[in-house]
Amino acid sequence: MNQKRKSYYNTKWHEFSKEVRYRDGNKCLKCGRKEPDAVLQAHHKIYKPNLEPWEYPLSDCITLCKGCHAREHGLIEPDSGWTLVSIEDLGDLNGICERKGCGHEIRYKHVAYHPIWGYKSLGSTCVEHLTKEDQSLSQEVLIIFKKISGFLSKSTWEHGFTKKGKDYLFTTHIHHQIRIYGKENYYSIQIALKKKGESGFDFSEFIRTKNKNREQAKELGFIVLKGLITESEAEKEILRIIYKRIK
Repeated sequence: MNQKRKSYYNTKWHEFSKEVRYRDGNKCLKCGRKEPDAVLQAHHKIYKPNLEPWEYPLSDCITLCKGCHAREHGLIEPDSGWTLVSIEDLGDLNGICERKGCGHEIRYKHVAYHPIWGYKSLGSTCVEHLTKEDQSLSQEVLIIFKKISGFLSKSTWEHGFTKKGKDYLFTTHIHHQIRIYGKENYYSIQIALKKKGESGFDFSEFIRTKNKNREQAKELGFIVLKGLITESEAEKEILRIIYKRIK
C-alpha cells in the first residue's frame, strides 16, 4: 500500500471526512442521496502539494456518494457532462445503445460526446438521462464554496504586531481585515471591520479554534467576515450554517 493510500486510513482523515459530511447535511451534493441508501465520502475538488488529506480547508471538499465520487474521478461512466452531437434515423432497430448496462436495440442513434469518455451512440431514453442538467446540485452552496476556495488561493497574508508586540497574520478583503493569532491547533481569529470614510477598525470578539491548521483557520475567518458583510440574507444563512458545522 503506497503512502498516499495509507493517509486515507488515518483516524485524522476519518474525523475530517466526518466534518465534511456533517457540514453538507450528511447527503450527496450531486444526487441528494443519504445514508443508509448510499455510502457517503468526502471528495477533494482540488489537490494541493505537501498537504495531508485532512489538512485542507473544508471548502476544498464536498460530500459525494460512492457512485458520484467514482464518476467524478472518471472511474465509471458519468451521468452528466455529455453533449448531444447528432441524431440519425437508422430506419429500423439496427443500432445498439452503448450506455453501460443498457445494450438495447435502437432505431434513432443519438451521438453524445463527453470530454473524458469521448463519443457514444445512445437511445433516446439514455441520451435524455446523460445530457440532462443536474437539478439536484445545491448551486448556492457550491457557489459559496467556490468563493471561499478562491479567496484562500488568491489572498496574501502578512505579519503584524499588536501594541503589546503580539505577532499575528492578517489579510485585507474589501478594506476589512482578518487577523489570526496563536499557533497550530490553537488559533484565535479576529475580524476588523472598517466603515466607509473612517480610518479605524471595529474589532470583533476573538473566535477561538481547536485542532485546526493555519489554512483551516483562514477559511473560518473568511466565512465569518463574509457573513458579516454580505447583503444577501440567503448567503448569510448558508454561511451561518457552514460556520456552525465546521467551527
